[in-house]
Amino acid sequence: MSTEENVKIVKDFFAAIGRSDRQAVQALSAEDIEWIIPGEDWPLAGTHRGHEGLADLLQKASEMETSLPKPPEFVAQGDRVLVVGFATGKVKATNRTFEDYFVFAITVRNGKLTNIREYVDTQALARAAEMDASPRPLPAEESWANIVSLRNPDGSLDSFRLEETLPLLTDEQIDAIRPFAEEQEIPARQLVLREGDTELDFLVVLKGAIEFSAARSFGKERTPIVLIPERSFASDLSLLANTPLAADGRTTEATRILRVRHSDFRRLLSAEPDLATVILRAFVLRQSYKLRHDVGAVVLIGKAIDPDIAKLRTFLSRSDYPHKLIEPDAIDQTGKPMLDSYGVHPSDLPAAFIREGCILKKPSVFELASELGLVEKLPSDHVYDLAIAGSGPAGLAAAVSGASEGLDTIVFDALGPGGQAGTSSRIENYLGFPTGLSGQELASRAAVQALKFGVRLVSPRSIDRIVKAGEDFFELTLLDGARVLAKAVVLATGAVYRALDIPEYGRFVGHGIHHAATLMEAQLCVGEDIVIVGGGNSAGQAALYLSKTTAQVHLLVRQKNLSSTMSTYLIERLQASPKVQIYFDTELTALAGHGSLQNVEWRSADGRSWSKPIRNMFVMIGAVPNTEWLKGRVELDSNGYIVTNPVSPFETSQPGVFAVGDVRAGSSKRVAAAVGEGSVVIQYLLHYLAQASSVLTSKKAEAV
Repeated sequence: MSTEENVKIVKDFFAAIGRSDRQAVQALSAEDIEWIIPGEDWPLAGTHRGHEGLADLLQKASEMETSLPKPPEFVAQGDRVLVVGFATGKVKATNRTFEDYFVFAITVRNGKLTNIREYVDTQALARAAEMDASPRPLPAEESWANIVSLRNPDGSLDSFRLEETLPLLTDEQIDAIRPFAEEQEIPARQLVLREGDTELDFLVVLKGAIEFSAARSFGKERTPIVLIPERSFASDLSLLANTPLAADGRTTEATRILRVRHSDFRRLLSAEPDLATVILRAFVLRQSYKLRHDVGAVVLIGKAIDPDIAKLRTFLSRSDYPHKLIEPDAIDQTGKPMLDSYGVHPSDLPAAFIREGCILKKPSVFELASELGLVEKLPSDHVYDLAIAGSGPAGLAAAVSGASEGLDTIVFDALGPGGQAGTSSRIENYLGFPTGLSGQELASRAAVQALKFGVRLVSPRSIDRIVKAGEDFFELTLLDGARVLAKAVVLATGAVYRALDIPEYGRFVGHGIHHAATLMEAQLCVGEDIVIVGGGNSAGQAALYLSKTTAQVHLLVRQKNLSSTMSTYLIERLQASPKVQIYFDTELTALAGHGSLQNVEWRSADGRSWSKPIRNMFVMIGAVPNTEWLKGRVELDSNGYIVTNPVSPFETSQPGVFAVGDVRAGSSKRVAAAVGEGSVVIQYLLHYLAQASSVLTSKKAEAV
């Protein structure tokens, strides 16, 4: 049914309630309808199921006098309708008055209401239960969104999957949490979670509310973001990733909570998988909200085409860290240059505004990460079961599989989750995703999955050296000098992009030549002609993705056709696209430009040539293995790929060190294959650990 029809059904439902027409109410609701109303000592609170529960609820509602000072607002959203309003009235039995800011999140399917979840102003509930209160009109400067839930910058509701972003837990779910928690009473206006804190606790609101607020870009004013109501919880992905919290959380009134300590939280997730699904879904959606609205965002100042800016943006994107870019020539609303507003000189660029009084000038990725609190001190005496180099699809798959088997796992990466696959704009042949997904979406989901199982994701930090440091562990030295111990190692470092052998190529890398086709790069070439060099799936996916926003895509292919290098579905789409022109048997011949790329020339085997004003060129001609740092440590083939044991197919020449994904000689160089190798390697690694433990035990026994 259309959203308009759903809205009409919901309006008819509430109209029937208003005139006490129980027959009409039942006709408009499914037999298994569920209506959840939060609140303690509130006559209507509870979970009301089916027509019988609905009838009981309407009977209780008839014992109250309720009025609406203004008509409620109806917000359509797919098969769901949000009803937002303000009610006043009194409970007849006690003669106590109440005022209630409310949101009903209502699901409509096949013309009937199936689920109603109510989000309410918990302060009003407390007043209704404990004391007389005079109804007050909704202040002009407030809206229901200020009181109830996630807000857009203009104060309107960010209603994207609201009931999943702020889920209201059932009595059964709250009871499941209690064995892992302690109940606490918190005074009004007390700070319970502080911006910048790590090792966060998981807080469930039993009574009262917690409001979160974050600083604006200049840090001089705090903006309310969300109010966590009764039965919901105050935490996000920062808890799992152990990264700094982006906002302050403060009680709005005397509040009772369940506090699950940081050290106990993963035990809760493991013990209650159904509840874990609800919590993790909310965490992911809250992270999405932070990214949409730049909550706690870093402000980068510099040119989008600057390769140093591109590195910072790539790291922040892969870390799912909110950020925004200001070009050097941007002006504010008063016409004043933004550089002046931030106190930055052009010679300082690129710059990063972290918070009031903290501006980094020409920072490296590591310096930026350190200032954001993303670089943790690693224990030098702790021995991990498994250390993984690289967090592309293969590395993340190994991390998830290993941690789910109980291995204490740590993962290192120079930029964050994604690897080369993270640069892919669309993957459509990955099993289980019929509509496709980007490489970075796949990586982000896998990273959350890894965090759920207790994996420690470390970036931007790379391993520089691996040595056998004892009979049962390896010592890993990072580029920054830190040392980590591990019983086994998986190498999933993937590959680095291959360059074209053509004059001036190196000068334009990062200044018009790109090796990735993500939203960040797409924004640089809107409405322009572009060139893509390559004949594989990555080039085909990039051509289709970029053709949506560019004027024309010129795809240069060295082969005479694409049948041996590209998937059939991509070939068919490219041939059908009027915005993609394919040049077969063609080579790039010249690049030109002052400071950045401005012109590209190419020639076909039949002698035809082209010269076009091109500011952005995408080179996707494969990659070379990222193994330079491994020479002399493990056996490599003539092309630099890691040679593995045919008997134990993923083990390298160094027992206890394994290789998976694109970096392994003989691998198929596909995302699905990399994920498969990362998952399967764990069974061989577990066998190695069992043998190593047995040998060590025998040696100790002999010594005795």
